[in-house]
Amino acid sequence: MSSQLPSSWVTQHCPTPHPARNRALDLACGKGRHSFWLADQGWQVTAIDRDLSQTDTDTNPAINWIEADLETGSWPLGDKQFDLIVVTNYLHRPLFEYLRDAVRPGGTLIYETFMVGNEAYGRPRSPDFLLRADELADTFSDWTITAHQQGPVRAISDNEITAIKQSIVAQKPG
Repeated sequence: MSSQLPSSWVTQHCPTPHPARNRALDLACGKGRHSFWLADQGWQVTAIDRDLSQTDTDTNPAINWIEADLETGSWPLGDKQFDLIVVTNYLHRPLFEYLRDAVRPGGTLIYETFMVGNEAYGRPRSPDFLLRADELADTFSDWTITAHQQGPVRAISDNEITAIKQSIVAQKPG
């Protein structure tokens, strides 16, 4: 299992899976911190990343691990749809349209990543990997946005700013 805790944004906003609506995608899953957490909540998880060599892929049969480069220009998941898609700390704008298609009608997207201003606190620093103000809300403006925040993230221990992030929870019409 991943030793890193899941994002509080994900754990606070994650819907409860239902027997007929329990397929989740953890996009750019890294070491799988959200994949393992989602599986523990009852989701059937597809976890995809370009490098799974540092990921414990043998411990949970509820997780289908896929190693694929998401930035090649082709979507490795075909026409599969999910009831929940989680994306954290990753931005590749050409994937937005694929994400829109991959969420089933009535399904949920939980997205949290760095935005402009983060360059003062660490990586990423390139505008290619930093959301613009309100970019997620604008991109998914035709969906029902149930939660949205952007701005400084502060450390619990000393209240110091550690990053600048943008987060959204959006439900696809249907």
